[in-house]
Amino acid sequence: MAEHHNIIIIGAGLSGLYTAWQLQQKQQDVIVLETRDRTGGRILSAEYGSSSQFDMGPAWLWPDFQPRLQQLLTQLDLDIFKQFTSGDMLYEKSPSAIERHSGQSSHGQSYRIAGGGQHLIETLQSQLPQSCIHLNTAVKSIHEADMSIHTVRDGEACQYTANKIILALPPRLTQQNISFDPPFSKDITAAFGDIPTWMSGHCKIVFIYEKPFWREQNLSGEVFSQYGPLSEIYDATPVNEEYYALTSFVGLNAQQRKQMDNEQLIEACMLQLQRLFGEDSKNTLDIKIKDWSDDTNTSTELDLSTPMVHPQYPDTLPRSFWNGKLMLAGTEVARQHGGYLEGALESADEAVALCGLQVTR
Repeated sequence: MAEHHNIIIIGAGLSGLYTAWQLQQKQQDVIVLETRDRTGGRILSAEYGSSSQFDMGPAWLWPDFQPRLQQLLTQLDLDIFKQFTSGDMLYEKSPSAIERHSGQSSHGQSYRIAGGGQHLIETLQSQLPQSCIHLNTAVKSIHEADMSIHTVRDGEACQYTANKIILALPPRLTQQNISFDPPFSKDITAAFGDIPTWMSGHCKIVFIYEKPFWREQNLSGEVFSQYGPLSEIYDATPVNEEYYALTSFVGLNAQQRKQMDNEQLIEACMLQLQRLFGEDSKNTLDIKIKDWSDDTNTSTELDLSTPMVHPQYPDTLPRSFWNGKLMLAGTEVARQHGGYLEGALESADEAVALCGLQVTR
């Protein structure tokens, strides 16, 4: 027999968990279905040492421009700290042309979450009943007639029914992985396919050190390179300064990265770090890498050819279907802050409002 709930959310990233948290506060019967064996989606922090977390997904927030996120962090009693930008930045035109600039940081107003982005996810999750989140549950089809959701949970077929369903997933993943009965129109299907999945083309590498040798050279750790393979580098030291780190974005696109293995990529990156910072850069304690294009729960075939610039998200897509019984959430469908953590919350607020409920502030 199908398990029934008033509202079922598909996707346990920030948008899905925040929606569930809002609905729980309104005494709604809600559960979250998640394909992965963890919550957080593209928010993922790699651990090193006893308590150091390094963001492999989104890392920065801007309190002056992201009121929902700042309010949520305050409500959950989570601290933020300013991105380290003291010292000069480097600009690499070529291996033999590395310029040094002062007072030019692009992250002067950027902050990070103490404990990493995953601390936000874990705190939200801790405020939900354990039975509310169903991991390892892949949604295969959704049917309007009985509002049923057919899934494979821990390898076995499992069925749910709901009064309302919220899709807190990137549209391309929704289109690729879930069949709908009745199917969406060709216009809607095409619109879903046209919306790039945020982070899907990116590869982040974090280099962890015992000492901040770049700071000792009066460098901020901030680098922009036209040569690569790393196109951007920043100081990623956690607030506790138990260890120090440089985080980086690989400038090669997904197709180029697939032409080499991780060892070859890291070897090329280490040579670049030596050009930029000297011999001390070789003394890594650990190296963390996350290529989001390899993550089948994030990236689709369409995303492999999507440029790595921040996408422009359209405001023309409907946010509800099936007479208001099926709704969209997720940062890709945010009306103003698409592709940011703020967008995940913004779209969730709209989904809650579409359920006929007032958003808690």
